[in-house]
Parts: sequence; structure tokens; C-alpha cells
Amino acid sequence: SQLADPFSVVDMAKAVERLSLALSRQEKVVIYGDFDLDGTSGVALLYDGLSQLGFTQLQVVQPLRLKDGYGFHTHLVEELASKGVGLILTVDVGITSFEACVRAKELNIDVIVTDHHAPLENLPEAYCVVNPNRKDCTSGLGYLAGAGVAFYLIRALSSYLLQNEKITKDQIQLKSLLDCFCIATITDMVPMVADNRVLVRQGL
Repeated sequence: SQLADPFSVVDMAKAVERLSLALSRQEKVVIYGDFDLDGTSGVALLYDGLSQLGFTQLQVVQPLRLKDGYGFHTHLVEELASKGVGLILTVDVGITSFEACVRAKELNIDVIVTDHHAPLENLPEAYCVVNPNRKDCTSGLGYLAGAGVAFYLIRALSSYLLQNEKITKDQIQLKSLLDCFCIATITDMVPMVADNRVLVRQGL
């Protein structure tokens, strides 16, 4: 009851609807995360949360720090396309990945970008961009880490699936994801305020 509404974040509803469709189709979904503690915790959080919600075709991809460097990369998108992936969900990365998002679109892959880094003047051509630091987002949740945004996506998706009777109430345990939320929020040194404070307390 103390937490902000996850659907207050711009594009959250669009992301949830696309993930719900992927669940009903049992599509191959790739979780693509940064290699730092925020990104890695976010990947684990999404994998666990989506698995609880019934996703069975999940794959995890993280760029290699020394080989690939930071970011959402075109060559990795092309590799995933060759494996029949139809949906990529990023965490803590993607807000400035213009080329990779365009390439994904050319290869008929939908990309849901979830990130918390400050965007540039334009947004990437993704299916949707869930980032509370978008200039047009009035959610006030800009203090969330990348894994925090991922947690709010799971909150929104579980709420939507429950409302539409696609899952049961005991299927998802949101508190079980808060260890990852906690590690990411503390190590990424985002402000310990509002929802972050409530959830880190529970995570600890």
C-alpha cells in the first residue's frame, strides 16, 4: 500500500500487454542485461519473476565486458535472430542503443527496453521504452535502479495477469525478488528514498 503504481511509468502498460502475449504464445524471450551488479541482479530478478509467472522459454544474455563492452549490441541481436527469438527484454541498458533497436526491428524482433539511465534527445526505435527518467514520464520513480525498474515491470505484469485470471494469487511471490532489488539498489548507489527505502528494508 506504500508503493507507487507501476503503471504510472510511461509505456508500462504496453510492455505488460506484449509480455502477456508472449506468455500465451510461449515465445522465446531473451533477458538482456548489463554486466554490472545492477544489470546482473536485474537479469536474475526478471528470470525468477517471469519463471514464477509461467514463462518457460527464457534465455539470458549479457555482453562480455572485455570482448563486447557496455551496451545492447547489434551483433548479439543478429545472433539471437538466427535462433528464432521474437522478443528481447533489456534491463539496465538500451536507452541509447539506437542501432541495435533498428536492427532488431528489421529482423522482426520486438524489443522492450527497461532502463533507468538518462535518455538522449531521442528514444531508440524499440517496441516500447520503460524508463522513469524519460522526459515525458511523470511517475516520480526516477530514483529506481535498473533492477528496480525491472521489479516494477514484474509488479505490473503480475497485477495484469491476476486481473485477467491468467495466473493464481499464490503463483508469484514478489517478496522473493527483493534480495536482487536490494543488491542492485545499494550497489548502484541510487537515492535511498521513498519506494527504494521501503523495498530495501524488506530486501535486507
